[in-house]
Amino acid sequence: MFKTCWFTCVLAVSGFSLPAVAADLPSYPFIHATGTAFSFVTPDLGEIDFEVAVFDPSAEAATTQVQARITHIKALLVEQGLPDAAAGIDVRDVRKEIRKGAEQDPANPQYTVKASVHINVADLSKWPVVMRALLDMPNLDAFAVTFGLTERVRLEEELVGEAVKDAQRRADAMARGFGKRVGAVAGISSDQLKYLGNSVGLVPADRYSRANSRERQNPEDMLMVSAVKMAQTVDALFRIK
Repeated sequence: MFKTCWFTCVLAVSGFSLPAVAADLPSYPFIHATGTAFSFVTPDLGEIDFEVAVFDPSAEAATTQVQARITHIKALLVEQGLPDAAAGIDVRDVRKEIRKGAEQDPANPQYTVKASVHINVADLSKWPVVMRALLDMPNLDAFAVTFGLTERVRLEEELVGEAVKDAQRRADAMARGFGKRVGAVAGISSDQLKYLGNSVGLVPADRYSRANSRERQNPEDMLMVSAVKMAQTVDALFRIK
């Protein structure tokens, strides 16, 4: 079942004008409404990203250990009977680095060999066992997990429809409050309508800090399959009759 929340505002009635931002706003009286629909759904796909890192005075020995660890990880996936286990792991960005501080002794360099690993888990019933085994393995670090849905596109389309209905309903309620009626939709966007938010002060104060924030993930929390919150927002302008 979809749930909806909203933030709406009557931006203009007859005679409304904003000389300073006239170029950004429509010339006709209008109502601005933002409709949002969201739903928490159980994911059926999981992805694990981490780094394999091995330190050794010998770059060749470190590389051999990294390859052995990756072979061990592949065996884990096969052991758990994951579908397409061999294709479910992607190893990339293998690089050799001189360990910090070793530059002071060029005659005896010390190396760290790293590889970035991405695993697709198509059967989430195996998730806790696979995740625990990876967390317990040596030489693995920088874990991050994400969950997804095979039906994501269909669910997003349904949410857009619910958000549009929410915006229409809110606009109708505001128009009736002024003894008016909502006319034709004059603009709609799945994000904030260009220039409108900045022009009339509708941009949330924490918009940019939220967009740039990155939540740190606790390794123990990664053992659980978390519900995915899906949300769609539409920003709309309606003419006022």
